Amino acid sequence: MAKGMENPEIAPDASPSGAFAEALRAGMQRRGLSLRSLQRRLRDRGHEVSVATLSLWQSGGRKPSAETAFDVVREIESLLDLHEDALTGTLTRNRRVAQDRNVPFADFVGLEHNEVTDESGARQLSERSATIISHVDADGRLVRNVIRNVWQARVDGAREVAVFLTIEPEEVSPPVVRGVLGCDLVDIVDDMEQRIIRPTLRLHAPLDRGDLVLTEWESVDHKYAHEAASFIQGLVAVRPEAEVGVFVYFDPAYLPRRCTATVETDGGQRVFPVKVVANSASHVEFDFGPGMITIEWEW
Repeated sequence: MAKGMENPEIAPDASPSGAFAEALRAGMQRRGLSLRSLQRRLRDRGHEVSVATLSLWQSGGRKPSAETAFDVVREIESLLDLHEDALTGTLTRNRRVAQDRNVPFADFVGLEHNEVTDESGARQLSERSATIISHVDADGRLVRNVIRNVWQARVDGAREVAVFLTIEPEEVSPPVVRGVLGCDLVDIVDDMEQRIIRPTLRLHAPLDRGDLVLTEWESVDHKYAHEAASFIQGLVAVRPEAEVGVFVYFDPAYLPRRCTATVETDGGQRVFPVKVVANSASHVEFDFGPGMITIEWEW
């Protein structure tokens, strides 16, 4: 432990089972060591840790910060003759969590602020990447959207975030939305006047701050029969993201004659043709947002 680190930074033990404390107690009992004798042996190896700190670690009241006390925990593993990672494996190194710079979805797309567009109650996760995969059938109808996201926890215990899906004007009722991978969609509300659905995405398990998780959710059972000559599908990024993509898969029996992508940011708009490869049209932007990507196709 570096000089001046007599009281290593400690953080609340957020693990449900107190795995670090349990492993430390078991190792000390097996070796027949008291807290004071463990402290002395650590001091002999150049690590100054108070008995009070060791007591908190042993009781589960606190656990070492993985960033500032990783070396001393490795030393404890050696002193207790524990296998590598018996203690350090229960710690999570803190990942950098970028400042929350989300633009409210309602502001970005020009919607009225109300109970449906309010997302302040579920902002525990930040979106790091987003992809929408749309499926169009042989009659030209959009039958399914799959939205794939990578989320990062903003706080310990993070589990929920508000997500949004627009309702096409021709739809007489909202499509069915549901979780597919790693999440459920709960508290689903809609605003038919503004043509918007807001589910709350709830992870299957809570995350520690900085942890990443991949989820998929979908919308199906769209009720409208699309008869227009063109159609637009898109994805909004309300914060800077590593990757944002739009993919549209067409039935091979009914391919569009032309596809166009539009990328909109505060800096302006880019419009360009998109090639249909096999039966798919797509566009991906990296280090993108806030902004919106859309793909329009014509029959």
